[in-house]
Amino acid sequence: MLRYLPASVFLVFALQSWAAVAQTSDEGAIEKPVATQEEVDAVVLIPSLHNGISYIGGGIGVVERKALEQWAKGYSLRIEMATKSGSYLGDMRVRVFNASGALILDAPSDGPLFFVMLPEGNYAIDVSGLPPSEYAGMKREVKIVDGKQVRAFFAWP
Repeated sequence: MLRYLPASVFLVFALQSWAAVAQTSDEGAIEKPVATQEEVDAVVLIPSLHNGISYIGGGIGVVERKALEQWAKGYSLRIEMATKSGSYLGDMRVRVFNASGALILDAPSDGPLFFVMLPEGNYAIDVSGLPPSEYAGMKREVKIVDGKQVRAFFAWP
């Protein structure tokens, strides 16, 4: 049976990468899992296209986040979504409006990172939680300049 997935990120892992969890050291301190370059290289990223705009979202887990950050360096807009306490958020709705207020991108992000390839110009970014989320919409204005990646950070209480 062929199944279409809405996620724009497909992952290919070796079995050992499934076990990447936080561990405690001999001193009792929590050590964060680290992604090896081999694990990062095994991730297959497939961007989506809407109205001629390339975008990709994801970043769930250390390996996927590192792979996405490396792969999307050439994208002009980086959106990050988290709570103020530092927890990453997924299942968010990302909308991008051009300078005249027209909606040019409306897409879900299944992880805390969302990259968009936009031409130079001014844009409004609106991010909210997908239902039944309690995360109300937040807006940011950004100016995209050729050759640079602009970061828009959204943090909810």
